[in-house]
Amino acid sequence: MDDPTFLLQPPGETSENVARVVMNPGDAFNYISPAAWINSAIESLTGTDVIGYFTDWVGGDWAAIYRFGDALHSLADCMQQIGVNIQQGMESLDADWDGNANDSAYNYFTSFAAATSGQQYALNEAGKEYHKAASGAHQVSNALGNILQALVDKAILAGVVAAGSAAFTATGVGAAAGIGGYAAVALIVKDMLNLLNKASLIINTALTTIFGTFGLAMDIAYQGGTPLDVPLPAAPYIPPGA
Repeated sequence: MDDPTFLLQPPGETSENVARVVMNPGDAFNYISPAAWINSAIESLTGTDVIGYFTDWVGGDWAAIYRFGDALHSLADCMQQIGVNIQQGMESLDADWDGNANDSAYNYFTSFAAATSGQQYALNEAGKEYHKAASGAHQVSNALGNILQALVDKAILAGVVAAGSAAFTATGVGAAAGIGGYAAVALIVKDMLNLLNKASLIINTALTTIFGTFGLAMDIAYQGGTPLDVPLPAAPYIPPGA
């Protein structure tokens, strides 16, 4: 019989597949984003991704969620092998044991082995749901990162325009240009407020969806039942009876 614990492999770097599969369209704008440049400089100097830190705080550690899905898949393989081992052990015992007690034991352990192996279906389905949740959390993190980056960019732009408007207004000659600049700042602030509303909508919708996925995964796990549901024989075996 194979050792089922060998199937309990620690989750590897496969969790990074989410980052490669789920593309972030906002990455294309990083080359022209002052916020992206600043964040990249901070990360290179301190090792901290500031934008990523804040988005992960909201979206969660998607890589850990994905690795948990990997662990569930490994556990599914382990449970299947445990069930196979139970059945193989009963088959070996059955070859040298006859009688009513053997029949009862055979029926019980065959059902118990099937129930144990059957856990693989619920665990695999739950693992898939956690992988879906990880993909969702990763997409949320990307979306919020893009919005936060856009907010910083607009704040920088607003500061530059406001400073220029103040300089024009101070000269007296460019008062009209200065007033136009302040109007532009007002429009930038309006865009920032729209971005904040969009971020709030993403957070609320995403949290509902992701937590709903967790609930579905748990429902699937409970639907599989447990080996404890298999009833014991009506009477205990008392040796040396047959």
